[in-house]
Amino acid sequence: MGNCVSRSKQPFPVFSSSSSAEKNMGNHISDGLPIAEPTTSFWTIPAAPINKPLSQKNLPSHADVVIIGSGISGASFARTLLECGDCLHVVMLEAQDVCSGATGRNGGHIFPATYHDYEDLKTRVGEEMAKKMVRFRKAHLDEILAITAEESITEYTQCRAVEGVDVYFDKPTFKEAQRKLQLYQRDMGEYAGSYTCYEGLDAQERFHLSPLAVGCIATRAGAIHPYRFVTSILSRLLTDYPKEFEIHTHAPCTSIDEPTSSCPFYRLTTARGVITTPHVVHLTNAYAPALLPALKGAILPIRETMTAQRPGRNLHASTLHGGRSFVFFDSPRKGFDYLTQLPEGEHELMFGAGFESSMDGGANAMYGVHSAAHVGGAMPIYFGAESWGAEALPTTPADEPDVGVGLWAQGRVKAIWSGLLSESADGMPWVGNVPVNVAGRKAPPASSAPSALNSSTRKLKSVLTAAPGEWIAAGYSGEGMVHAWLSSKAVALMLLGEDLTEVKTWLPELFSVTEDRVKMAKRTFKPDVVLSGKKGVFSP
Repeated sequence: MGNCVSRSKQPFPVFSSSSSAEKNMGNHISDGLPIAEPTTSFWTIPAAPINKPLSQKNLPSHADVVIIGSGISGASFARTLLECGDCLHVVMLEAQDVCSGATGRNGGHIFPATYHDYEDLKTRVGEEMAKKMVRFRKAHLDEILAITAEESITEYTQCRAVEGVDVYFDKPTFKEAQRKLQLYQRDMGEYAGSYTCYEGLDAQERFHLSPLAVGCIATRAGAIHPYRFVTSILSRLLTDYPKEFEIHTHAPCTSIDEPTSSCPFYRLTTARGVITTPHVVHLTNAYAPALLPALKGAILPIRETMTAQRPGRNLHASTLHGGRSFVFFDSPRKGFDYLTQLPEGEHELMFGAGFESSMDGGANAMYGVHSAAHVGGAMPIYFGAESWGAEALPTTPADEPDVGVGLWAQGRVKAIWSGLLSESADGMPWVGNVPVNVAGRKAPPASSAPSALNSSTRKLKSVLTAAPGEWIAAGYSGEGMVHAWLSSKAVALMLLGEDLTEVKTWLPELFSVTEDRVKMAKRTFKPDVVLSGKKGVFSP
């Protein structure tokens, strides 16, 4: 729900086979290598020091682990691997700049779909697994709050708990939401969390909404500056592990060759050279199928639209200067829009579109005219003219360095950009080891795994990782901020060969990658299954 740009109700028909799904998606969005995005994300200005122009180091010829991707998944994986591992040499490859993909282009929402999904999940995977999936999503807010505190970046990243408000403009939809909430609370018990329903005038007055709003459901959620979060962690890892960790930007991986008799490792070809490794970790989300072709049709790319907007002069009563986040359901057939607000600066509204932004941007990576028009005009309608107030004037000091002066527009819509998120064909992330029959490549021999030597005897002390292979965390279906961190943390612990007893208590087993799951996801792909979250749950 806006955690990785947004989630949308897709306008394409139900497909009977994976090939037709791939063909339809391919008409709109390339599933190849990451591109240099033509639009500038508001989050990325000013650029983090990690992205300042520096003399590029040569790509090493070998690493114990190669990570592909530098977003929130990459940050979580690298942090876990380096802090729990033993002297591993880890190289991160990024096709563009650090955190230039979905994480750096999303809405900063940490607001999981809970009651919205629960009934459908219960029907599909059973009550206990449905509960586990919801608990996994909910765990991310406290996990990310704890991480920012540990890293001493809470204030810098604007990480905070907020009041999350689902706003409904359609009475039958609101009634259905209330029914789903009751079922969810009954089954989840103490794990459900606190939810409060407000109806009609009570909802409008409490949250300063349009008279068109028929009801709200409020609970605890979170918000964060995602770009600062990721770049801060990766910068700290580079400082703390100067010999073990390297990041190489503008180094897209174009191919992966399997081991041979003369080279018992994977051989990765990049724009900046070749590197070998026993472990390849795919953390590129929508782009994962580019290097894992078997996942085409199982992980689908969707381009959607995001904005930074100046709030109306009366809006502080609604948004509490960043103390509230909103999701707007204006129609049972049109998905949702979502909103967070920055707690500083011009208190910009980070507003993303749901259904309206689905696929009208074409293949050139620009946002679509229709989605841009929608996000540019929706908020005064959602809040109402009185609650919105007069349009705000720009207040950013012209002499303040590195804040994008001259880059941003002067009206309500300060910045508009798009980003590429992923949809999983079965609605669940893909997390863990990639079997060789899915990877399409044989794995390196066990003897190629990284190992340590005893400093006194100079004899082999221990193997430092699990058996060599390929690994993945991807396919978050627009809910990256409530799936990516713990998914990638789990993958790092798997690669290290750690005891997974504790991990298995919180990581849903159905996220595992198997050949049967890939085949089933492609064979049974339907939009109503893929879109199992807030955007389409209330459709008849």
